[in-house]
Amino acid sequence: MSPLLLVAFAAALALLGAPRLAAAGWVVRSPRLGVAAWLALSAAILLSGLLAGLSLLLYWDCAHDLVDGVWHVCLDALLGRHNGTARLAAFAGLAALLLIGARMLYSAGRLYAAHRTTRSRLRLLVRLTTGPSPLPGATVVAHPEPAAYLVPGPLLPGRHADIVVTTAAIDRLAATELSAVLAHERGHHAGRHYAATRWMRMLAQAFPWARCFRLGRQQVDRLVELCADDTAARSAARIDLARALVAMAGPATSGRAGDAPLAMHGGDALERLHRLLAPPAPLGAPARTAIAATCGLLPVTPMALAVVERTVAWASFAGL
Repeated sequence: MSPLLLVAFAAALALLGAPRLAAAGWVVRSPRLGVAAWLALSAAILLSGLLAGLSLLLYWDCAHDLVDGVWHVCLDALLGRHNGTARLAAFAGLAALLLIGARMLYSAGRLYAAHRTTRSRLRLLVRLTTGPSPLPGATVVAHPEPAAYLVPGPLLPGRHADIVVTTAAIDRLAATELSAVLAHERGHHAGRHYAATRWMRMLAQAFPWARCFRLGRQQVDRLVELCADDTAARSAARIDLARALVAMAGPATSGRAGDAPLAMHGGDALERLHRLLAPPAPLGAPARTAIAATCGLLPVTPMALAVVERTVAWASFAGL
């Protein structure tokens, strides 16, 4: 029963929860909670799949001696010492676990390779740049297109991450606008947005047929830009950030940082511009508390389903 409940829970989240979350209006008012909700929902779906596979692998009939331990249960099922249904369930569970694990490893490897390639290219640009950087805490590269984005991992010694700004951006932006752009990128770094975007990108690549993960990737890429705008607005004028967004957005730069999604021109530019000029009212404390509690419960639910079902099975056997 546990695998069926876990699969049903994952299907409900993927088919009903993800589209509703993508269409929710409250995420614009609290993008940080929106990112947390997507991370929790995706983790719950993935965890449900893993636990469903594990439950099938550990399937046993009530006549089996539970004292033999979990390892013997797995081994007995795979070696055919149970009935046909148990063997089929065990092999289905093993196949599910291997498939999920292989797809995750494959996707993580592709992302790591793409990141290394991007960082190598940027390092080459940095080496070709002469003279000290005119922007403290940022690396300036010569490029005809205006762009600014965060690169995780150091391009130069002694840094944990680098903000890359092109010479075209420096030429095009006023001093206050450039300061707002840097504050936006620092907001990405402080919020560890790369971890969130990489997680969703990895899931979307690992399971391209799952629309919920594709939605999650798009929405998290969108929401982290709103989060960084909010962070920048604490130290810079919203109008300066809006002007910088208009100056740097355009068809020439819309794909500038394909492997570096945390760019100043990332996300939905029109939505960001409207939100900067007309900030929405923040969510009230009760709504924030309810959403945060739901985010916390989502990944716990599949574990609770699996534990309760195993506990009931154990109790039923002990009572025989």
